[in-house]
Amino acid sequence: MKDSILSTKILTESQVELVLNTGISLTHYDLLKTEPIHMDSTENWDQVIITSQNAIPALLAHRKFIKNVYCVGEVTAVSLKKNEIHPIHIANNAVDLAKILITNYPEKNFLYLCSEQRRDELPAIFLQEKIPLIELFVYRSIAVMKSFDRIFAAVTFYSPRGVHAFAKANPHNKPLTAICIGKTTANTAAAYYKNVKIATKQTIENTLITAIKALRND
Repeated sequence: MKDSILSTKILTESQVELVLNTGISLTHYDLLKTEPIHMDSTENWDQVIITSQNAIPALLAHRKFIKNVYCVGEVTAVSLKKNEIHPIHIANNAVDLAKILITNYPEKNFLYLCSEQRRDELPAIFLQEKIPLIELFVYRSIAVMKSFDRIFAAVTFYSPRGVHAFAKANPHNKPLTAICIGKTTANTAAAYYKNVKIATKQTIENTLITAIKALRND
């Protein structure tokens, strides 16, 4: 248990090596599965908001109609840039992005590509400021309710919904440390676990590095 990490997202070969090269054991699986939602949209795609890279396929399918894109997270931004889409603003979380947009573009109408399980913070801010926001559900997340009979020294989480799903499937499984990719995820984890740490950058690699450092410092 001392030197063990559970990642709630399947890792790439290089990410696996990042952990294993330190001598720490690793288990990884996809806690959340995503599937696209078919849509025939006639919405205005001029100003598009995405808060997850899971929305990128829907965005790419309508790229010829899009003028500006605004996103959350460097990982999502990198994925967009690989597809030659350069986001105008990149924020650390949905609340920060909403504040940027309502401050700088109060006259614009926005389209939010999101999941059926999206969080309320961003739409609530737009509603409060009376700025038009249309939500378009383009994917859904399905939790994989997998339970473990061992306690891991660290579990890495990449979304608030992932935290809820793991805690529900493993009510008696309390990792020594919950390592979270961002503040919103960490706030959720704090409701379940005593020791919560946040990655310094919102990337999978940095989340893993934060977990490694947490175990090596113990």
